[in-house]
Amino acid sequence: MGTRERILDASLTLFNEQGTAAISALTIATALGISPGNLYYHFRGKEEILAALLSECDLALNRLYRRMDAELCSAEDFEPFLLSLLRVGRHFRCLFRDQEVLRFAHPGLAQTWRRLLRQLRQTSQQLLQRLDRLSPLQLSQHERDQLADSLMLSALASLCFELEPDNDGEAQLLHSAATLFALLRPHLPETSISPAPAPHGQCGGR
Repeated sequence: MGTRERILDASLTLFNEQGTAAISALTIATALGISPGNLYYHFRGKEEILAALLSECDLALNRLYRRMDAELCSAEDFEPFLLSLLRVGRHFRCLFRDQEVLRFAHPGLAQTWRRLLRQLRQTSQQLLQRLDRLSPLQLSQHERDQLADSLMLSALASLCFELEPDNDGEAQLLHSAATLFALLRPHLPETSISPAPAPHGQCGGR
């Protein structure tokens, strides 16, 4: 792992543990055991580090988005896919927990943050469109978009507030994915939930 990657990795760990506002570029350099000058060779400051992490989060979400059609073969595939989305969110949780800091303390990041938020909203809408094709939801376009927004906001809330903080991270993610799927379940036909879902990531001939 090169110095740039080490800086991003250490920064993300520190931001996740202590929040973005509490961590400075000097804190990151000290944690890595490198000189501030070495850090500034790769990044001009904390804002550039945060911008790079936002870009990494964006890329991770895009990779999942491109897998959507291949992995979502039935209604039962949605909960595992939601879990994958939540894992990305948890990995970059500081970006969602500290959005006010990103938008106001670092004005240069505001546009990048808004772009990420638009992508999250579009992904949520695409999820519902895919589900509607597989298992008609009997919702108008407006109602489906409202449900997509509720799904996105609930997912973001689960990253910011821990209902069971004593549980480990994976247990919390599993609980959050089940809670998100519970928002969808009332809109699914009973026949769409079968006891034997297709293997995750394999849609056969569909």
